[in-house]
Amino acid sequence: MPTFPQRPWLYRSTIILAVLTLITFLAVNTIGFVDTETGSQFGCGHQWPLCNGAVIPQHWGVKTIIEFSHRGLVALATILLLALCAMVWVQYRKWIEVKVLIGFAIGFVFLEAALGALGVIFGDQPIELAFHFGVSLVAFNAILLLTLIIRYIRRSIERNPDAPSLRGETPRKLRVWTWVAVVYTYVAMYIGAYVASTGDGHLFRGWPIPLESPSVGPAFAVDWLHRSVALGLLVLSIYLAILAGRIRTRRPDLFFGSLTLVVLVCIQALSGALLLATNFTLFSFLIHVTVVTFLFAAVCYLAMQALPEPTRRWNAGGGSRSNGTGYSTPGKGQTGHAGN
Repeated sequence: MPTFPQRPWLYRSTIILAVLTLITFLAVNTIGFVDTETGSQFGCGHQWPLCNGAVIPQHWGVKTIIEFSHRGLVALATILLLALCAMVWVQYRKWIEVKVLIGFAIGFVFLEAALGALGVIFGDQPIELAFHFGVSLVAFNAILLLTLIIRYIRRSIERNPDAPSLRGETPRKLRVWTWVAVVYTYVAMYIGAYVASTGDGHLFRGWPIPLESPSVGPAFAVDWLHRSVALGLLVLSIYLAILAGRIRTRRPDLFFGSLTLVVLVCIQALSGALLLATNFTLFSFLIHVTVVTFLFAAVCYLAMQALPEPTRRWNAGGGSRSNGTGYSTPGKGQTGHAGN
């Protein structure tokens, strides 16, 4: 069987498919948000997978077009994802990172589809819509990280076919705080999605501090919580950048990744101000959601890159002892090539 370096066309095809899958899932999430914000989630009635009693509806309205387009994109994205995972599995199944990310991608995509179906049939409460949004971001970022990891594997093999590795050493303190940031960011996104789902954001003006009084009711406390958590995320991202800056010569990936996170958090705050300034238009909402998507991607990237390199990996083909890089240690009669 030819080794990985002799099949560059397969690698290129995988990267192209990964990019197409990412674009399609970004479109799915965008149209899904438009679907919810315009009240189009019931454009096909309370039916799934049928749309108004048919596979292809007979009568079309704006809401039906939006909902049907969303469902069609979900189906296309799922097919692309399964094809991508199959290609990645064939080439990189020896890497534990690949196995985990494939599991997250497929698992959360099907969970997202199931939540969408249940929401159409039974209706969604704000807390459920917020959870659905969080699941969609995990699914998208699993695919994004999978795309990055296969690129890193390729580069590591080109550098050292006998002992490829993905990451350098990370101080334990930085590693812990990156994972704290993942959890914190997810909670912050959930609170923001909940505020958007309830529509309570329309009650407030003023940035960064709302101008209304507590007499508005419970929504006042939720809005203050949302803004306070967002401020905490800015502080946390700056702290990560300081920690990563101490090792920037050894780990430029973590340093520039943390700087990217700080920039995205600032842009996210400005997009929140844009929401207020434009009276919560759909376009400003889409900007806000898109920035959140890549903000979460940045913090997940940092967490992945901060992980220690596994000291033991197992060859999927025969369970032999690994050299710690995802490939079996070459013995007599073996070559050092990987990725078969």
